[in-house]
Amino acid sequence: METETNSEKNSAGNFKTHIIAIERGIKKDKRALAKFILLEERSRKKWTKGYHDFMQAARQLADLKIHNTKREDRLRKKIENWPADTARLTQERDAHRKQIEHAKEELTKLGTRLATLKEQEINEIKTVDDIVVQVFGLNAAVVQASVAREDCLKRHVFPRLIDERGNLRRQVSFTSSNGLRRVVAMVNTMTIIKGDLAAEAKQEIQRFFERFQKPAKIDPNVDALYELTRQLLVEKTDFKVGPDLYRFLAMELDAEIFPELARAQTLLRQSIRSERTTSYIRIYERKSRADNWEVVPQS
Repeated sequence: METETNSEKNSAGNFKTHIIAIERGIKKDKRALAKFILLEERSRKKWTKGYHDFMQAARQLADLKIHNTKREDRLRKKIENWPADTARLTQERDAHRKQIEHAKEELTKLGTRLATLKEQEINEIKTVDDIVVQVFGLNAAVVQASVAREDCLKRHVFPRLIDERGNLRRQVSFTSSNGLRRVVAMVNTMTIIKGDLAAEAKQEIQRFFERFQKPAKIDPNVDALYELTRQLLVEKTDFKVGPDLYRFLAMELDAEIFPELARAQTLLRQSIRSERTTSYIRIYERKSRADNWEVVPQS
């Protein structure tokens, strides 16, 4: 008979293995039960035949006319042996019935354990699926929030790191109107990714140059824009990281008038990365203006 092992009790999540083992045990116990039922049936038939032989011998012995014969001895011996035979056959039958009862109990236990494990397996599958869905959903939210934060920083925070004289500040703070929330942005190093985005931005700026060619007299605003973008370009696809770049990124360009520069601006914003994306933003909160600022967890 299959019995529950300590490893089965202590293992977690390995429902398939346990289910297969129990189903194997059920098949084995069913074969044993069929065998015990057959043996019990044979015992009953043997007892019935012995009982009929005993009754027939008793009748034949009673009807004998001639005594002291071998036939009389044989009939008398069969009658005398019956009490022992019936006891033995009854004991054998009862033993098989106990085996049948035990096999049925084991099948009931295994069936109950199988049903329980299958229910647990279904619940575990659902739980695992829920975990996967939840983690993927949360991860997507984190990625989306991270992308949105990076875009906000590039559009609204980085340009404000330039002071009135064009120098790069080390940090800039944003405090809510009620004085209870504050965002502090700190930038140690800004880099431009050397790659396809920077190369495409350079091509767009070159197209702008080709379109204007700086005539002798040019609109002062366009002239300033021309000079600013010219100063951005250096060898190959690198850009100078400094006030000129931040001024260019902070400009509100009309995409219909300056389509090349608007596209270049978008490409350069996308190419900007900070060396430590988790260290240059700090968020603070306080219950009232009289209270001290407390750091708000960001992860």
